[in-house]
Amino acid sequence: MLIRTFKSTDTDQLLTAFRKNIPTAFGVNELDEYAEFLRTNTDPYFVADHDGQVVGACGHYITSDGQVSRICWILTDPDAKGLGIGTALLAHNLRLIRQRSGSQLVECRTSQVAYQFFEKSGFQLQYTVPNVWAPGLDLYFMTLSLQ
Repeated sequence: MLIRTFKSTDTDQLLTAFRKNIPTAFGVNELDEYAEFLRTNTDPYFVADHDGQVVGACGHYITSDGQVSRICWILTDPDAKGLGIGTALLAHNLRLIRQRSGSQLVECRTSQVAYQFFEKSGFQLQYTVPNVWAPGLDLYFMTLSLQ
């Protein structure tokens, strides 16, 4: 598996992977938001390429004060489950955050579907809010201290 910087030519494969995750991990209402993100994002965003296929993506950005970094739009193609794609993508982003920023904290907004994945990487649950992403998909706000 190769982790590389997102290119606009990856968009169709990522949108296909995103659709495969509806309604289990994402709400249908989030598809347009993700497509817009792919069109306009200028922050670090990476894809996992497995045998020539884009099978996942994850990025991050740093807040204006430089103290907090946020993981954004992490997803994997469910057909490639079990290959360690999400773990590799998250580790890649966390490594870059540690190397390139003065951030003291990493935040992520996820759901009950993926919060245990983040716990395995040291994130701690701060709070939940029901039905944020879609009916039945709750917001799980998690943080990882870099101190």
